Amino acid sequence: LRPLVKTLRDLETFYDVLGGVIGYQFAALELIHEQFGGPPPSTRARACLNETLHVPVGPDLRDGGGEFAARAAAWGLEELPKMAEVYPLGGAGDRLGLCDPSLPAALLRYNGRTLVEGLLRDLTAREWLYYKVHGGERHVTPVAVMTSAAKGNHRRIEQLIRDNDWFGRGETGLFEQPLVPVVTTKGGEWVPLEGQAAFAISLKPGGHGAIWKLMHDQGVFTWLGAKGRKGAVVRQITNPMAGTDTTLLALSGVGRRGDKALGFASCERHLGASEGVNVLVERVNEDDDDDDASRSYSYGISNVEYTVLQQRGISDEPVAPGSSESAYPANTNVLYIGLEKIRDALRSSPRGAFPGLLVNLSKPAHPNGCKGGRLETSMQNIADALMHTTTPGDGPLPMDQWENLPTFVLYTLRRRITSSAKKKRDPANPNLAQTPEGSFLDLLKNASDLLARCDVAHPDPDAMDVAAYLEDGPSFIFSANPAIGPLWDVTSQKIRGGALRERAEVRLEIAEIEWKDVDVDGSLLITADAPFGEEKVDDDAGAARGKPTSFDDDACGRCRLRGVAVRNAGVDWSAPDDEAWSATLTRSESCVVRLRGNAEFDARDVTLSGDVMYDVPAGWRLSLRPDTDERGGESLGAVREEWTDLSAAGGGPTWRWAYDVSDGGRVGLRLEERLDVGSHGDSREAAEAAVGKSRKSRKSMEEAQDGELRGNSAVSRGGESGGGGAAPRKSKGGATPEKRRAPAR
Repeated sequence: LRPLVKTLRDLETFYDVLGGVIGYQFAALELIHEQFGGPPPSTRARACLNETLHVPVGPDLRDGGGEFAARAAAWGLEELPKMAEVYPLGGAGDRLGLCDPSLPAALLRYNGRTLVEGLLRDLTAREWLYYKVHGGERHVTPVAVMTSAAKGNHRRIEQLIRDNDWFGRGETGLFEQPLVPVVTTKGGEWVPLEGQAAFAISLKPGGHGAIWKLMHDQGVFTWLGAKGRKGAVVRQITNPMAGTDTTLLALSGVGRRGDKALGFASCERHLGASEGVNVLVERVNEDDDDDDASRSYSYGISNVEYTVLQQRGISDEPVAPGSSESAYPANTNVLYIGLEKIRDALRSSPRGAFPGLLVNLSKPAHPNGCKGGRLETSMQNIADALMHTTTPGDGPLPMDQWENLPTFVLYTLRRRITSSAKKKRDPANPNLAQTPEGSFLDLLKNASDLLARCDVAHPDPDAMDVAAYLEDGPSFIFSANPAIGPLWDVTSQKIRGGALRERAEVRLEIAEIEWKDVDVDGSLLITADAPFGEEKVDDDAGAARGKPTSFDDDACGRCRLRGVAVRNAGVDWSAPDDEAWSATLTRSESCVVRLRGNAEFDARDVTLSGDVMYDVPAGWRLSLRPDTDERGGESLGAVREEWTDLSAAGGGPTWRWAYDVSDGGRVGLRLEERLDVGSHGDSREAAEAAVGKSRKSRKSMEEAQDGELRGNSAVSRGGESGGGGAAPRKSKGGATPEKRRAPAR
């Protein structure tokens, strides 16, 4: 009985504006009744009368050769210190088949990391870009995360964050979404759980639209305001694609520069797709006088869920005859929000506190087959409380003013903004939409577009049909830490030329890299343990736990590859149970480069063959060069190692990328390097011995000079030294300290 009482108490508190538990039940019954021919519910009756839905107008990041995209992204980068991120992570992951073991969607491993880690990695990449462009200290973006009790979601997410020391971000605002009862079409009955304790009922998350009221009730808006945040980007956990190139920076740039309340990142939509659409709503307000001359009109960009398209009068027609693209663009659930404006809107009416109320009756909810659903809300429908209303008597708003509303839409190519991994693939169905396999294929197509911009030859991912992709794996894999960019204009200056051969795999977990004419046939795996030179801001390791890390451009790992060929057997694509999309792969051979701390790796004009690993400790630089015949200068085909102790070679990095921003917003890079950086030995052991010998010799020289100075001082005081002091001592090598060989610099 106690769990049921807790559920009732949570319902009574959260749905207070609707009337608590009774209000929840009444709203659900109204929506169910509507689907069986009843009138529109009271929460939506006025909103749907006398309205016309148009295709929304807005800027497109593909226009003008990317000029607008670069400028808008530059706006977003400037505004980064005033931005936050909001993640609704309350999903149960039922459609992903995450039932055994029981896992929430946020913990699905995708491309080698959980989905929630992928979102935070994208964010850190934008912070690194800001640091490199503007300098100063790291700006840590506050992150607010909505969880739920479904499958222990809240507890698991909190544990993941703690286990990873908050991912170096410090304080994270976690707030929990209440679970709500499932209501059936049979008199609105709640669904009991068979085989469970008495009074146990079926409970589900109430939809991501709960996020705004929870942020208000639990002080999240106040917390973000205290940190000086004015806007936020909202993205869903199952969409790993939204951080691609300029998309999120441009979205926040347009939103902040225009002081907007809400913005939608949108794209083309396939006919019949199970996803909502973005619309521009034009509404005649019924409360005004019937006289046309005195009426007012309301306008705004909004969303219509796919389950109610027909109810809202939308026919899923093609954009042109014979086209597979819908006339209305897709809602991606990637949003910009103006924090104060959203808080004001949700206070304005129940429509603001519980946006987009609906009950989805598409599936049976009871073991006897009776259909039902829970009362759900949609976060993007907060737009319905953000409409711009004209002055009575002014008539309709001219079309050329439709882009000047409090809400806006920003368009880009579909796979740059959305390709969700939200449901498990049916082996009998070749359709990959919304599956991890389909999302990963889109990830590779984005990688293909990026590699083409970088002039790196590679297999065409579109040349392989879906059946071959699923059976044999992808034709190549290229996965790079977004901090190499994240803007593709930046990435294409760091990566230039070369080739990825058929079935090659390249993974670059690093931020500072120069790649020039690199040819990979097999697997190349590069990892920097400290890609941003991370350091805790507190000197006390215990006290520093849970504190944000700082960026240090002098202390990050670096890699240069110029004229390098990689040749190994790579991935064993015939291995059973391998999954390319989760990065669960068996490798026959690979070339691995691991950089610890501020280590550097520099390979030029060499071939790295077979199963090899280069593990470079912090404070060292490993250079690989062709091993040549000393007499003729011809390459012997072997690789010569050159080890350099960075502290003995002058300290600091031997090279770095410097960032500049043009008037048009594009980021240009300059390679700054120290010339004539020598080596200390052809192995680390030899280099350590040479550096130790050099330091010992230097110490002897300093002691000798000290003694000579003391002797000269004694002569000036009384001249008891006789011949003016002893001659300098010989070093072990026979040379005087003054003539010893200088250490490499």
